[in-house]
Amino acid sequence: MSTKLAQYVGISFFVFLLACTSQETYQIPEAPAFDEEYYAYALASVDEIIQDDPDNAEAYYRRAELLLQQNKTNNALASIRKAIEINSDMPLYHLANSRALLQKGQNREAVRAAKVAQSKGAPLVEVYDILAEASMKSNYYEDAILYSDSASSYAPKNSRNYYRKGKAQVMLEDTLAAEKNLLKSLELGEDAVEVYGVLVDFHMNTGNYERAKSFMDEMLTQPGAKTDSRMLLQQAKILLRTGYEDSARAVLYRLKQVPSVNNIAVFRELQELHYQNRIFDSSLYYAQQILDRQPSDKQSMITVARIHDRRRNYSSAIRQYEAILELDSLQQQSIHQIARQELDDLRGKVAYLWKKKQEEEFQRMKQGVPAIKSLAPEEPNP
Repeated sequence: MSTKLAQYVGISFFVFLLACTSQETYQIPEAPAFDEEYYAYALASVDEIIQDDPDNAEAYYRRAELLLQQNKTNNALASIRKAIEINSDMPLYHLANSRALLQKGQNREAVRAAKVAQSKGAPLVEVYDILAEASMKSNYYEDAILYSDSASSYAPKNSRNYYRKGKAQVMLEDTLAAEKNLLKSLELGEDAVEVYGVLVDFHMNTGNYERAKSFMDEMLTQPGAKTDSRMLLQQAKILLRTGYEDSARAVLYRLKQVPSVNNIAVFRELQELHYQNRIFDSSLYYAQQILDRQPSDKQSMITVARIHDRRRNYSSAIRQYEAILELDSLQQQSIHQIARQELDDLRGKVAYLWKKKQEEEFQRMKQGVPAIKSLAPEEPNP
C-alpha cells in the first residue's frame, strides 16, 4: 500500500469514527508527524463533518487537536471552545483547551482550564503534566518539581517528568539532584541532545567547564546533534577554558564565516583568546571590532586598558579606565567595580615607578653621574 493510500485509509477511518460516534469519546493511537498534505486533507474531512453536523462537538475537538499539532494555536482555541460550548462535560475538551492556552503562553489561563478538566474527571496524570509545564514556564520552579513528582507517581516511566524536574532544579542551582534527574530522563528515553544541552548550559553557568566538556562531547556524538552557531560558540568557550586553545581558535574562525552568527560573541572569545596568549595586537583588533558595534562595552574597554598597561602605556590605560567609570555604573556592574579597583592599582603603580625614578635620579646627582633623560609615565611600546 502506498504512503498516500495509507494516509487516505487512515483519514477515512478517522472521519468514519467521527460520523458514527458524534458525542462519544474514543481513543485513537497518536498519529506520527505527517506532512502538510495530510493535515490539509484531514482538516478538510473534519470540516465536511462539521458542515453536515454543526453540533458535533467531537469533530471540533479533533479539529483542534489537528491544529495544535501544526502549532496553529488561535484556530485550535476557537475550535476547542466551540466543542466546549456544545458539550462542556467532556474532560478531554478542557485538557485540549488547557494545552492550547499553554502553547500560546497564557499559563495562568492554562492552569485554570486544567483544573476545570480535573473537576470533570480528566486523568490526573495529564492534569499534573500541564500544571508542571505551566509552573515551569511561569518560573515557579518549586511548584514545577511538586507537580512533576505527582505526575511521576502515576507515570513513573515517563521521561518528561524527570527532565522537567531536572530543569527546574537547574534553575534552583540544586546541582546533584538536577544532574541525577536529567540523566534519569535520558535512561527512560528523553531526547539525548536536549538533555545534554541542558547539562552543558548548566555546568557552563556554574563554571565547571570540564564537566560541561564531557557532556558536550556526548552531545556531539548523537545522531540528532546539529552543529548550529550557538552550539559551536558553546564548544569554543568550553575548549578555550579547558586548555584546547588551538581547537577553540579553529571553531571561532569557522564561526566568523557564518553570516547569521552573533559576531560580537565570537569577537569576544577571540579577544580573550588572544589576550591570554599575549597576542595583544590581535586582541586589540577584536576589542575594537566590538566597540565599533557597541561603543559602551565595558568588557572590551577593560581589555584595551589592560593591554595599554601591559605595554606600559600608562596614560592611555588610565584614560581608558576613566572612560569606563564615566559610564552608567549599573551596566555591567561587576566590570565597573573591577575597573575602579584596577585604576586605583594602576595609579599606585605609576606613583611608585615615578617615585623610584626620582630617587634614582637623586642618587646619580649625589654621585656626580650625569642625569639621564627623564622619562614620562607613558613610555613607548617595547
